[in-house]
Amino acid sequence: MKQTEQEKTAAKEAFRQLSFRQKAEHIWIYYKWAIILAVIALVIAGSALHRHLTRKDRVLYLALTNVTVGADLTEHLTDGYLRQAGLDPKKAEVLLYQGLYLAENAEGAAHQSAYASQLKVMAATEAKQLDAVLMSKQSYDILSGLGYLVPIEELCAQDTDLLQAVADQIVSNDVILEDNDIEYRLGEAEEYKVVTETVSNAVAVQSLPGFSEAIEEPVYLGFLANSPRLEACRSYLRYLLDPAQ
Repeated sequence: MKQTEQEKTAAKEAFRQLSFRQKAEHIWIYYKWAIILAVIALVIAGSALHRHLTRKDRVLYLALTNVTVGADLTEHLTDGYLRQAGLDPKKAEVLLYQGLYLAENAEGAAHQSAYASQLKVMAATEAKQLDAVLMSKQSYDILSGLGYLVPIEELCAQDTDLLQAVADQIVSNDVILEDNDIEYRLGEAEEYKVVTETVSNAVAVQSLPGFSEAIEEPVYLGFLANSPRLEACRSYLRYLLDPAQ
């Protein structure tokens, strides 16, 4: 029922006479859900605004498989590249996927870790959110065999100077063209047969600036064949060859 002007005036006067606590209780009782919904809306809007203002442009996605790096090398792989490229680390980033472990025939906890890591690499590759991989020899063998890595000559086909500069660091590995792995695992084949091709699809980086003092074991850098940021990959490779350029 609609209130008359006299009733509205009386209600306002009665509200003014309430204490502060009574006014707060009155407002909460009658407008509780409106207040809750308004607070939720403000939190969502504030969170979205914060993400928008602090979001960085991801210029490169780099995975570390079976490789652990310290703070200095991490800085070299990320912010060092951004500064050399004239980018602000507060507005751009090289996204690192760390703690990935790839292995064949792993058992127990290692098997679970290897399986989870392989799923992450596959998902990132499928989503085209993986451009480069810093790998141990073991993980290099696996990723090369799966055909994930682009040949370095193909990557640098339009930049002969870069290809010449990296020539001494290029390494080769086998790529599986076809096999009967599924039939062999199902017991439908008596022996495992595989057809491979040797491809130059990675760069040995342990002797490059920034790596030689930080890593003792052989480490390889490869680039994903389906990366939509191949120009950034070439730029990154030029930087790693000569950070001071």
